Amino acid sequence: MINRETLIEELSPFSDIGETTPKITEKDGKFTIRMARDGRPLKVILDTATGKTQTTFGATPTRNHASFAAMLASEVFANLKRWADIQREFLKQSVVAPKKLIPINGKCDQGKKILEIDQADALIGQTERPPNATEILLIDGPAGIGKTNLIEQLALMRAERYKTSPCAVILHVKSRGRVLSNIQDLMAFSLQTLRSNITYDQIPILARYGLVIIAIDGFDELGDPNGYELAWAQLGELVSYVRGAGTIILSGRDTFVGRARLIKDVHAIRDQIDVVTALTLDVPTANQAKEWLKGHQWTDATFKLPAISVLIEDDSFALRPVFLRLLGENIKPKLIRDKNENYLTAMLVTHMIEREAKLFGKAVDSKLSPEQLHSYVLNFLYEAARDMADSQTESLDENTLSWIAETALGDGYPDEIVGLIKNRSNVIAFLVPDERPGYRKFINSQLMNFFLAHVTIDAIGRGDVPKFVRRNLIGSEFLSVFIDVVAEEMTTSPSKITQFLLSATRFAQLHTYVDRGIRNVGALLFSALPYFPSDQSNLISGYQVDEAVLRGTSVAVQINEVMINQVDCRGADLTALSFSESNIINVIGDDSSRFSSSFPLPKFITDGSGRQLSDPVEIMKWLDVRGRNAEETSAGSIVPHVLQKHPIYKLLGRVCRLRQYWLRAEDDVVGMKIFQDENWAILLPVLRKYGFLREESRQASGRPSAFVHVKQRERILSESKNDADLASFFKELAAQV
Repeated sequence: MINRETLIEELSPFSDIGETTPKITEKDGKFTIRMARDGRPLKVILDTATGKTQTTFGATPTRNHASFAAMLASEVFANLKRWADIQREFLKQSVVAPKKLIPINGKCDQGKKILEIDQADALIGQTERPPNATEILLIDGPAGIGKTNLIEQLALMRAERYKTSPCAVILHVKSRGRVLSNIQDLMAFSLQTLRSNITYDQIPILARYGLVIIAIDGFDELGDPNGYELAWAQLGELVSYVRGAGTIILSGRDTFVGRARLIKDVHAIRDQIDVVTALTLDVPTANQAKEWLKGHQWTDATFKLPAISVLIEDDSFALRPVFLRLLGENIKPKLIRDKNENYLTAMLVTHMIEREAKLFGKAVDSKLSPEQLHSYVLNFLYEAARDMADSQTESLDENTLSWIAETALGDGYPDEIVGLIKNRSNVIAFLVPDERPGYRKFINSQLMNFFLAHVTIDAIGRGDVPKFVRRNLIGSEFLSVFIDVVAEEMTTSPSKITQFLLSATRFAQLHTYVDRGIRNVGALLFSALPYFPSDQSNLISGYQVDEAVLRGTSVAVQINEVMINQVDCRGADLTALSFSESNIINVIGDDSSRFSSSFPLPKFITDGSGRQLSDPVEIMKWLDVRGRNAEETSAGSIVPHVLQKHPIYKLLGRVCRLRQYWLRAEDDVVGMKIFQDENWAILLPVLRKYGFLREESRQASGRPSAFVHVKQRERILSESKNDADLASFFKELAAQV
C-alpha cells in the first residue's frame, strides 16, 4: 500500500539535487506530487485505487501511465528504453559473439539441466512469489567457469528484446578487483560505464518495482577477511530494500556462496517466502568442447592426437571456458600435436609468447634476437601484472603500459626501436580493451594471476615483499593459479621453489602484522605444501591466514600456532601434516579430501554438495571417515582395509592428485619419484586393465620417452560406493598386495 512516506522515499532520489523533497497532497483517493526534475517542474497524480498515474513535465503535454512502475520506466524518470538501447550497443561490442560462445553446462537446485541462455533466463520469475518478496538467482562455480559471460549474455538478451517485449533490464555490477568494495560505489561505476543518467541511489527503487535486476558479479570479493560479514550485511540491506518485485542475481565461487549458506547467513532472506534459485555451472562436457572447437578449425583427427586427447576429456581443467577459448582462438592444433607439456596454462602462454615475439616487425627483429624478444614479452607481462596488483585494479592506461614497456626492454636501444616496441606492446594479444577508453586489461584473470604468481615466487624468494602482498587480500582464485605455477616451477626450476620456501617460512619471524604481508605469505606457504623438501624437518609456525587453498598430496610438515579462517582442501591429502596449538574456522572439503589424526576440529565444514555443518559431532564424524580416525575411515569404504594400509594406496592417491597431465621417468622431480616407487610396477597393470591409463612413446629431448596419463582421477579419488567397476578395481589392487 503506497503512502505519503513511501512516495517521498521513492521519488526523492529522482528529484534535482539542491531542491526540496517532493511535496505531496492527498484528495479524493489521489496523491498529487510536485517536484523538480532536470531543471523543470514535474507534477505526478497517482490514483491509489487503480494505481494509474499522470505526469506533467514542464510545458510538455500530460502523459498517462498504466502504473507507478510504468511511470518510473518512462522517459520522464529512468527512461529504460534509452538504457536498453545503450546497453545493447555497448554489449554488442564487448561481449563474445554468439558463434564464439562457449557451451553452457549448468544445473539448477531443482536438478534441471541448463544448457542455453534462454533456459538460464527462464529461471528468473519461474517460481511464483508472494507480494513483497525478493527473488535471488545464485550463479556459482569455480573461477573461469563463465559466470561473468553468462551475466553479460543475459543482459544483452534482455536489452535486445526490450523494444518489442519490455522486461527488466540488468545492471551488471562487477567487483573489478577492488578490496572491501561498497555495492553503491560499484553500481555507480557500472552506470557510468553505460553513460546512464540514472544514479546509484535510484537503482534500488527501480529494482523494487521489477524494472531493473541488480546482478552482483564476484559477490564473494566484497567480503572482509574475517568471515565476509560486510558482504552479508550489504546484501541483507539490499534484499530488504528491493522487497516487492525485486530480483537480485549473485555470482561467486562455489567455495563461498551456496544456496543453503545464503539462506542461513543472510538474515534478511525469509526462507519459504523469498525465492532463492541456485544455478551451478560446470565445465562443458568433452563432446560440447569438441563441437565448439570444430568451429575453430579443429577436426576429429585432431582430437585423437595424444597431446590433445588428454586435454579434451571429461572433467579436464582445459575444458574451462577461459582455456577452451585460448585453445580455439590463439592456439593452432599443429603447434601442440607433438608436445608433451605437463601444465596447461604454461603451455598456452609459451605458445602465445612465441607468436607475439614474431610480430614486432623486421626493424625490431634486426636489433633483437628471438630469445631477447621472447624474454621482453615475458618481462613486460610480468611487470604489467605486478603494476595492476599493486594498484588494486584490473586495467592500466596506455601511458602506464608504455612506461612498463620501456622498463621491461631496458636501455641501449635506438629511439625508433623503442617506439616500435612500445606501440606493439599496447596491442599484444594477452591484453584487450577495458570498459574505460584508453585502458587495457588481461584477457582473463587466470592469465594475470599466472604472471603474478611467477612475480610473487621470484620476489619473495629474494627477500622482496611486493606492495600487493602487503596490501591486497590474496584469495582462492589467485591461490589456485599459484599452486599450478609452483608445480610447474618445481619441474623446471626446483631451486627457485626451494628459495621461495626458505624465505617464506621465515617470514612470520621477521615481520609484524602492521600490514597483510604475514597473512598472505602464510596462504602462499600452505598452497606449496606438496613441494616442501621430503628429506628434512619442515615447520610452519606463527601464521594467521585468511584463506588457504590446498591441493595435491602434502609432505610431512609440522604446523604450529597457526590460525586459518577458511581452508579449501577439496581433493587434497593432508594425512602427513602434524598440527599443534592451531585453529581452523571453516573447512571446505569433499569425498576425496583426506585428513591427519591431528587435524584441528573446525567450527564449520562445507562439504562437496555445498551443505554446511556446524554441529561438533557431525563435524568430527565427517573428518573421521576421511582419514582422521583410521577405524572410521575403513568402515563402509569400497577400498579394502588391507589396501588402505598398504603404501600402494598412498601412491595411487598421489598420482591422482598430481596437477600435470603427463608423467615420464625423465621428470627429475615428480615422474622419477613415481616411476622408481617399488609399488608402481604393481599399480601400473591394474590401472591399464581397468582403462585408467593412457600410455604413449614420443620424442622428448631428442630421444623416445615413455609418457603415462592417469584418466578419470576424480572418479578414482571419490571412491563412490555406487561405482561397481571402481570397487572391482580396488578389490583387484588389494589382491595384488
